[in-house]
Amino acid sequence: MIKILSIKILIAFFFPAICFSQTIPPKHNPKVDPNLSPTTNKSINPEKNAAINPKVNWNINPERNPTINPDTTATINPILINDLNPNKNRMLNPMYHNELHPQNPVWEGLYVFDKDDELIGYISSASQNVILYFDTAYKWLGYFVKSGKGTYNFYNLNDQWTGQFGCYDGITGFNFFEKDGEWKGVHVK
Repeated sequence: MIKILSIKILIAFFFPAICFSQTIPPKHNPKVDPNLSPTTNKSINPEKNAAINPKVNWNINPERNPTINPDTTATINPILINDLNPNKNRMLNPMYHNELHPQNPVWEGLYVFDKDDELIGYISSASQNVILYFDTAYKWLGYFVKSGKGTYNFYNLNDQWTGQFGCYDGITGFNFFEKDGEWKGVHVK
């Protein structure tokens, strides 16, 4: 009898943790709210809105604007500034502060979608200047550092700038771009 009761207690305790998964709230879901989708809302689509397209607007392109390029601006380079580096600052590191990890049941953050509005990852705000990026398997992939003008540069877990960057879409979130400014449809809501 004690064995059965012990098993029931263990199941009741661990079952919620085992079953936890992220459910996308409607206010963050482009499949529920078409205003959140760059496919249906042209004002947040960089291919349709030159103001948010780094190939056309060089103010938001780190390859063209040295003030938002960490190779030329030390104040936005996490290799040089520990307050911007989750590997050097435990307060920004989701492995030390699990409330930043999307697998945590009390996590609050944003969602990353592909061009078809399918979920491909999660974003956690570690500070005003640093956001963390996870895939759908909750693996920490790297982090973005705010570079100004609504842009964020992406670093891998070895603190190397990949050249990829995110830009504010002007209304609801961010779009992610490759080093050459190419947009592959990845967006954050």
